Amino acid sequence: MKRYTATHQVRSYELDAFGHVNNAVFLNYLEFARSEYLLQQGLGFNDFLRWNAIPYVIKAQLEFKSSARVHDVLEIHGEIPVWRRIGFVIHNEIINQTSGKLCLLADLTFAFVNRDEKPVPVPDEFRRAME
Repeated sequence: MKRYTATHQVRSYELDAFGHVNNAVFLNYLEFARSEYLLQQGLGFNDFLRWNAIPYVIKAQLEFKSSARVHDVLEIHGEIPVWRRIGFVIHNEIINQTSGKLCLLADLTFAFVNRDEKPVPVPDEFRRAME
């Protein structure tokens, strides 16, 4: 199973009134990382349009472990432990490299749909690239 990594430095506008990264922002970090993972495998969002198969997040499970603050460097790891006919699951860990602490564990479940939002199988090209 491939393990992907993306790095992000926390920006001031990602903080809440208490001075740490707002919980909702962690979903943005996971989206950023997925884009990076695709690029690492030579894929991009245009590939999904060409395949007429668009991955939708259908379930997000997030477990917050510790906070992150401005200028902290976060390492976002991901791997795909589960493949299904029309989807997959990405398991993510966000590690705060500045503090050395685990910030987040997350499992995101995806299903593929076409432009009409009807379920479609995982594109073979996607699966081959990401496995």
